[in-house]
Amino acid sequence: QNYGLELEQVQQLYEKQKHDPPIPRNSPPVAGNIAWSRHLLKRIEEPMKQFEADDATGTLLSTKDARRIIKMYNKVARTLVAFEFLWYKAWVQSIDQAKTGLQATLVIRHPDDDKLYVNFDQDILQLIREAKCL
Repeated sequence: QNYGLELEQVQQLYEKQKHDPPIPRNSPPVAGNIAWSRHLLKRIEEPMKQFEADDATGTLLSTKDARRIIKMYNKVARTLVAFEFLWYKAWVQSIDQAKTGLQATLVIRHPDDDKLYVNFDQDILQLIREAKCL
């Protein structure tokens, strides 16, 4: 029963914070959102693994309450994995968009004042930080 309450708390926490989850300091947005989702998933996965390991005979997880909790676990876990996948997919799409910035000339001469300028998209630095963290 305590685990059922924990599942409900994680589900409520997800629903409450999914649009603006708490991200670790100095963490890029995509990696921070994925880390938050993985943290919640790990929080519900560990006890479930323990239940499976302790239930060698198959009697504990076959009760009516256990089936309800397993169903809730599957729903919450599926939601968290989908959340992570959506952020990852958006990150991959942003990489495709940044490829055009990588094709551009890095140093350009301004036509009016003949000065040299660095033509570098700052989003590329953000994507590199994301890649390091993921």
